Amino acid sequence: MSSYERVHIGGSWQRPHGTERLTMTDPRTGEAGATVTLADAVDVERAVVVARSTFDEGPPWSLADRLDCLDGLADVIEAQSETFAEQISAEIGATDQFARLAQVGVAVSTLRGIVAAARDYRFEEEVGDSTVVSEPAGVVAAIAPWNYPLHQALGKVGAALACGCPVILKPSELTPLSAYLLADAARDAGVPDGWFSVLAGRGDVVGAALVESPGVDVVSFTGSTDVGRWIASRAGSTLKRVALELGGKSPSILLDDLDEQAFAAAVRSTVAFCLMNVGQTCAAWTRMIVPESRYQEAADLAKECAATYVPGENLAPVASREQWERVASYLRSGVEEGAELVYGDPRPASPDGGYFMAPVVFGRVSTEMRIAQEEIFGPVLAIQTHTGDDDAVRVANSTDYGLGGAVFGDDPRRVGAVARRVRSGSVHVNGLNGNRMAPFGGYKQSGIGREFGRWGLQEFLEVKAIQPPPGYRLPRADQASLAVVGGGS
Repeated sequence: MSSYERVHIGGSWQRPHGTERLTMTDPRTGEAGATVTLADAVDVERAVVVARSTFDEGPPWSLADRLDCLDGLADVIEAQSETFAEQISAEIGATDQFARLAQVGVAVSTLRGIVAAARDYRFEEEVGDSTVVSEPAGVVAAIAPWNYPLHQALGKVGAALACGCPVILKPSELTPLSAYLLADAARDAGVPDGWFSVLAGRGDVVGAALVESPGVDVVSFTGSTDVGRWIASRAGSTLKRVALELGGKSPSILLDDLDEQAFAAAVRSTVAFCLMNVGQTCAAWTRMIVPESRYQEAADLAKECAATYVPGENLAPVASREQWERVASYLRSGVEEGAELVYGDPRPASPDGGYFMAPVVFGRVSTEMRIAQEEIFGPVLAIQTHTGDDDAVRVANSTDYGLGGAVFGDDPRRVGAVARRVRSGSVHVNGLNGNRMAPFGGYKQSGIGREFGRWGLQEFLEVKAIQPPPGYRLPRADQASLAVVGGGS
């Protein structure tokens, strides 16, 4: 059994002050694995001091050099993709193929997208007689989740470093070792000392210390809405900037003008995205909203699709026993509240030997049911019905969340009109369509701020207006050589 007794502070591995030891569990077997010594509040302060000094007093690091370094980091991760994929599979139970393609491959693509967005970003522009400058916001605490550990970490770390902000990454305690691989990869790619730290620890210890530290300027968090509320409240005491990507209960609306073939394709697409990563995807389409007149057609198709997902073959386990028990409680709730069981077992067997769980599809789900309102984060689909476009929009917007969604239909004008009325940060049309340059984030209880593209960069930038007298022109800075010196560009 491997033992890891170290933290990564400012580019070097050090013995942690913290003494708590965490034994990791492989979700595929339920067996104990590596042990990790967790950081504590003293380790947080050590990392903050290094990051603060780097930002306030460290040597310049030009924009061009930062982006070349991040390009190099993408190359390093790509070259080590098998190692990253194997580690992520051991930590959260992802299948080998999903770990390689979605967990690692998408993460590398995301990082390259951040670099491309930063190369095109106008960090300085003329607005009338003013020069408006976008400068790094300061020291960043990046608190990442376990469901897509590398992708979510790179979305924060990559954007912050591209903007010239030193970063302290706190991975989930379920996924510390993939974050340790990232720390080594950053070192191999040439990230200078002081710019990147990784502290594995508990949220109520390391996460809380980062949020409350006066030396941290920005907190970027992905996780549950309840924790996001707490972070927003505590960060307010020091007027930190916060970016919060929180929960979701995303709708997939099927309009009544779809022909039989397109309707079947829409159901298959919805089920596939609902079950991706065993339903442990914040933007997953977990509510399928279908025409009332075609409910049985949709239910039969969803049952047929769900039956093709076999635990242990093409369906991984959920990430932990705690998560398994959470999902199981929602299955019981669905039955108790009167939802129709379309497919699956709402009382799964004990997870001993691995945290596997077969898909469950509920039908005739009303907007008041818990399974329609709360994020389950497991392989569970709820089928709801609508009586027309207005009713479909009403049902889609009937939760406190607004992260993702989809609209399927034949008439582009009608589809576009419905998509614009869905209160959500992203809405896909007629399938899952990716764009690494588009923003991602939520309305309502799904969060504050955006990640990816130029919008993701803005979360780590402050905006300054330099205002000379009329007719007096300042020389333009060389965009490629913009450097971080004492928090400025």
